[in-house]
Formats: sequence, structure tokens, C-alpha cells
Amino acid sequence: MASAWISTGARAALTAAALLLTLHTSAEPARLDGVQLAGHDPVDPALKRFTGKVTGIGAADKSGRVATLRFDPLGPGMVPPRANELRGWRITFIKGQLFGQTLWVKRNTRTELTVRDKDPSLAGVVAGDILMIELIDPKAAAARAADDDAPRVV
Repeated sequence: MASAWISTGARAALTAAALLLTLHTSAEPARLDGVQLAGHDPVDPALKRFTGKVTGIGAADKSGRVATLRFDPLGPGMVPPRANELRGWRITFIKGQLFGQTLWVKRNTRTELTVRDKDPSLAGVVAGDILMIELIDPKAAAARAADDDAPRVV
């Protein structure tokens, strides 16, 4: 009798583990009782990364677009970046209204960054939001930075 209970418990645990594994490996975000799970691109753990906590946002321009935010480094070993060190890197919000949104750094100082002109507005970002900035491909980052310097035709 005890072995039947153990067998039933083991099957239930394996089924739950398979369900969680399926949810965690899906590429699309999934809602589960108010918790949002999101997949991500497969990345090399040796890639350069920076995590930060938003401390404020810049003023909106005439059209209402917000392109600048202020941040503090967050996590062990994180130090403020050098000026334009993050230029061309990918920003992913991992907490806040823009959760899962991807933008690209146009320029940065030690405590502030500006996204590209063609990226969406940072409106909705608030102090306390968490972001991760990654150097996905150094050659592509250089190309994105050069594209940002190109004159815009309006």
C-alpha cells in the first residue's frame, strides 16, 4: 500500500516538473497566476553584462518621447560604466511596466543612458525598475553605434 502512494507521489512530481520545464523553456511569455515567465535568446554566459536599477527618467521631448533614464549599478561586482562603454548594447527590462522590452543604448554616462532615436519611449519606466544591459555581438554593437551617428533625414 505504501509503495502505491510513493508511486503516485513520484508521478505527480514528475508531471509537475515536466510542466514547469515546458513553461520555462517556452520562447513566448506565459501568464501563471499573475506571474509572468519569459524566455530569452540563448546567450553565452561569458558575454559582458551590466545590471542596474532605475533611479529616475529624463524629461520628455516636444513630442512626449522619453529617451533618457538614470540608474545605479545593481548586483555583485557591478560598478558604474565608463562614458559610452555601453553604446550599442542591448537593454532588456526585467522588472517594471516595460518588462521584456528590448531597446539599444545610444550613449551613456556613469549614471545615465539614452536609447536610440528609433527605439520606443521610456515613458512608463519608474524608479525601482530593473534592467539588464548585454553586449550581444561586439561587431553588431559597433555597427549600431555607427548607425546612430548617421544624419537623420526628417
